[in-house]
Amino acid sequence: MLDTTMQLSTVICNELASFPGRTAMVWRSLLSSALIIIISMTLQVPFLALSLVIVFFTAQENTVLTKLSSIIMVIGVTLAVALAILLLKFTIDFPLLRILGACSIAFCGMYFMRISKLGSLGYMVALIVIYGQSFPDINSDPEIISRLLLWSWVAVVYPIVITIIVNFLLLPAKPVRLLTDEILRQLGDVNRQLEARRSGHEIPQLDLDTVQRGILTLHRHLVFAAQGDAAYGRDKARHLMRIAAVDRLHTAAAHLSQLPAGPLSPAQSDCLANLHASCQKLEAAVAAGTVFEHTLEVFGDRPVTDRLDGLLREMTHALQAVANADVSPPTELPKVKTGMLAADAFSNPVYGQFALKTVFAAMICYVFYTAVQWSGIHTALMTCIILALPSVGAAAQKGLTRVVGVALGSITSLLATVFIIPHLDSIVGLLALTLPVIAAGSWIAAGSPRTNYAGVQLAFSFALALLGSFGPTTDITEIRDRMIGVLVGVTVYMTISATLWPEREGKILNTTLARLLRSIAELALAGQKLTDLNEKHQAVDKARLQGWELLNQNRELQARVALEPGWQNAHDSVTGDLTTWLAKAQEALFAVNFFQLLLLHAGPQMTPAVSEAIRSFWNSVAQQLENLAECIENASPVTENTAVDEPLTPASALDALVKALTEESHEAIPNWELLSAARTVHERIEQLNHRHSQLLEPNVNAQ
Repeated sequence: MLDTTMQLSTVICNELASFPGRTAMVWRSLLSSALIIIISMTLQVPFLALSLVIVFFTAQENTVLTKLSSIIMVIGVTLAVALAILLLKFTIDFPLLRILGACSIAFCGMYFMRISKLGSLGYMVALIVIYGQSFPDINSDPEIISRLLLWSWVAVVYPIVITIIVNFLLLPAKPVRLLTDEILRQLGDVNRQLEARRSGHEIPQLDLDTVQRGILTLHRHLVFAAQGDAAYGRDKARHLMRIAAVDRLHTAAAHLSQLPAGPLSPAQSDCLANLHASCQKLEAAVAAGTVFEHTLEVFGDRPVTDRLDGLLREMTHALQAVANADVSPPTELPKVKTGMLAADAFSNPVYGQFALKTVFAAMICYVFYTAVQWSGIHTALMTCIILALPSVGAAAQKGLTRVVGVALGSITSLLATVFIIPHLDSIVGLLALTLPVIAAGSWIAAGSPRTNYAGVQLAFSFALALLGSFGPTTDITEIRDRMIGVLVGVTVYMTISATLWPEREGKILNTTLARLLRSIAELALAGQKLTDLNEKHQAVDKARLQGWELLNQNRELQARVALEPGWQNAHDSVTGDLTTWLAKAQEALFAVNFFQLLLLHAGPQMTPAVSEAIRSFWNSVAQQLENLAECIENASPVTENTAVDEPLTPASALDALVKALTEESHEAIPNWELLSAARTVHERIEQLNHRHSQLLEPNVNAQ
């Protein structure tokens, strides 16, 4: 119990931790919300809570995504309101036809959400139409219903305009700026490592997770920078070279942080000082947007005497790679065009099944609260559409965050209604009460996808309870009803999703884990058939990035799978073993990458015999990883018969490499460094094999 509490507190602390840009996002959301509250209260624009939640859906991590989401939302709400008005025009007096028509439109919207890149259009249409068809149950006057729908369009569109203006004028999160800030942050990590090592101070830790997040963040920002800035798009190849070199510096700094502190030779002290000065110069060049010139050969041809020398040499080469990237001629990469619809959009029955069960769950909730004449729990209907996600685990994760967010918002609004609202008599007091809660919701909403929806629901539930009218609210039964409605909706949707054509990601977990192992194998073989050093570096960088991406995908998948029904009986063991296994896979990826970097530097000095031994070793590693991937994919244990052919047996390949390296003179190549790296790779692969047996049994049983 104590361990679970500690783990939960650690997760919460990590999710709420500050990161670059989070505070700015909160300030933008606060200003947008304050303007919307003042405008809606002054002009008496209805659906204020809806207007506030639109701020969260419109404001994204950068200006490119914000502009794109705003366009999609305006088109979506316009289409949805138009369809809702048309539906009610022809079916308002025929309840059965109205319900069937709304179900048909919602089905098409959910189907479109699964097959198209613009699926959020279908999502908005389904949500608004299926909820709008319930308006005649509340008020049968066509004029009032029409005005409600038209005002809902206003309540959505004008907050979008305000949010865009605020996000583009107040601390705009432009992708180019975000990319530059992330490069500067990583260079700051590198400089701190060099300074601590040079001065003898305590070495700050730089873990593998930080390195992984760093490279993925760089590439994500570059994608949007190329979309939002034509110059970046035309020169994307050069920027890819730069961030690959920065990643090499950051990775080397992470290796540097793992070395114990010790005395430095005069040559190492000079090298560290020169490297530190060069990195500071690079940091200044990135901040100023100027070309980085690196003409000083920090390491030179000085022989490697320990691992520190090897890392310093790698950082020297990485700095030179940055300089080469900055002066390389602009090269426009070919644009890859993909269709807007999935390749199997009209042949895969899963999409239709998903849409049908979503509408079915929504109708169960609608019939239930209509039959018991409890319209206050209408949030059950909307919850079914909101939770509509492809997999059971993803829906459970979103359902959990919705329940937590609504509970926090409801409790906060209840306390405010009882103790604070009776003492308020001005818009200033209302803002003083509302904005801190919106700030808290904004802070959570700016976090990771695992928890950000809880922040949206916190702000929305609070606003719905206190800002639903243009005067003080004292009816606390609405707060209770909405909470009950959410619980009913989550229960109904999860029951339908888990029993009717369930899409379980647990079934593809083994496949995804196998893909991760194969990506490590590809990294081991990267550049093996190439002769140009730059091309080899690019091949290694590309393979490393693919490995980091797959590792991140596996961790996200693990978080969703743990919430799927059927995994709960083995939840603790599966989660613990899988987390440990992924950590070992991360270490293996790190070790393979480091050995590759050493070989890239030592390549010109290696004899044919050593080159052949290394090639055999890499083939052995790749074959072993491939065999392990097949065992995981097929849910079968690793046996001795599953091993590689005798010439490629891992132990024999390592022995052959040791023999080849020890027979060479120490002046030719840094033998001991290569031997140490090779042994580390071998140990990491063996650890993966060992962990596989512990991972397999609960994994299979849970499925």
